[in-house]
Amino acid sequence: MNLLEAVETVARLAGARALSQFRSQLAVETKRDGSPVTEADRAAERLAREWIAAQFPEDGIVGEELGVTRPEAKRRWFLDPIDGTKAFVRGVPLWGTMVAVVEGDVVLAGAVFYPALGECVVAARGQGCFWNGVRAQVSNVAKWADATALTTEVKRQPEGLQRVMARAGVSRTWGDCYGYLLVATGRAEVMIDPVLNAWDAAALVPIIEEAGGVISTLDGRGPLESGSLIACNAALAPEVKTLLSTPPRPQLTVPKLDFTKSSNGLVTVVTQHAHSGEVLMVAHADAEAVTRTLETGEMHYRSRTRGLWHKGATSGNVQRVVSLSTDCDGDAVLARVLPAGPACHTGDETCFATAPKAEALSALAATIAQRAASPQASSYTTKLLGDRNHRLKKLGEESAELVMACVDGDAPRAAEEAADLIYHLLVALEPLGVGLDDVRAVLSARAR
Repeated sequence: MNLLEAVETVARLAGARALSQFRSQLAVETKRDGSPVTEADRAAERLAREWIAAQFPEDGIVGEELGVTRPEAKRRWFLDPIDGTKAFVRGVPLWGTMVAVVEGDVVLAGAVFYPALGECVVAARGQGCFWNGVRAQVSNVAKWADATALTTEVKRQPEGLQRVMARAGVSRTWGDCYGYLLVATGRAEVMIDPVLNAWDAAALVPIIEEAGGVISTLDGRGPLESGSLIACNAALAPEVKTLLSTPPRPQLTVPKLDFTKSSNGLVTVVTQHAHSGEVLMVAHADAEAVTRTLETGEMHYRSRTRGLWHKGATSGNVQRVVSLSTDCDGDAVLARVLPAGPACHTGDETCFATAPKAEALSALAATIAQRAASPQASSYTTKLLGDRNHRLKKLGEESAELVMACVDGDAPRAAEEAADLIYHLLVALEPLGVGLDDVRAVLSARAR
């Protein structure tokens, strides 16, 4: 029996045991963390543990209700017998049994069985994701107006989560593991849990990724250690990451600007992409627009036709402020932003689409940073960022190849190898939080 079959077997077995007590009279206890637990939870986990011990006696087990067995084992099974116990005890069918197999910090296979709904989703790394035996795929929805965003929590929503829920055409609290089923099968686009445990997250990693989606966390750590989880389709993943990020509030204050130099009380605003350095648009702002920008962290402008204009308020293409600075005369602003979508009404990323593109090195660094923020399963950069030994090995190989090209006096090959080395160098620096601007700052400090 392979792992894909094994996780499904365990999930269905334990789920059926829990279902036998669904909508029955059960005593509900409260655990230390305030969450409920019933005998149905424990009985289902005991049955799962017995099966795993019989079939895979060398493996360890991490269960929500019954703790850890064989913690020294190379491979471990993560169990959540009833994810959504609050729904379970109220007779709501949106709960599931979650099973995952993990080796190190890599989830090899995962399954979630929804007994009251008769649905099962299962996946193994490199083998695909299947929903009741049929290949599962996330949606290709790319417009927020058509998107459905889900979350478990309504009381502990960070600011970024509120922005995502407000941007989506439909926002619901079909939470716990049910929300991830909807994303994996293309019936919803985004599911966010600001608070959860490793046994809640493990099974979902291969399910979402093998369905073509993107899985990440609010704090950038791995899904098994973070305590949060974000699942979304690939089309919306970059914008979700931007909306959830919380860049520093700009330090500019209104008195630093001189609004009296123009007859209409406006200053010019040049808006620039904070990563690539590309100019996105030029507009105007008055004191009210600048004040609203400072209060919200999102760009506001003053338009002759729109009045006070919150960029992206209707389209979803907001611009999150990274920094604001003034020119030497105090009558113009440079706004460095992270855009959630195109800046131009034509749908182009910039209003200067015909201008030369951003300097190649800055554009490369921006792309690597974007891959780190919103991993793509098929991306070579994502694979390097996820494997420390691989990216450092490649850095060494590229260095040696450049040296050999220089030894051979082969100028064209040296240029190509230098480009490869710079790319792998930037990838190696990204997990350390070191970017191209940091390197430039060091070089500037050394300049004579």
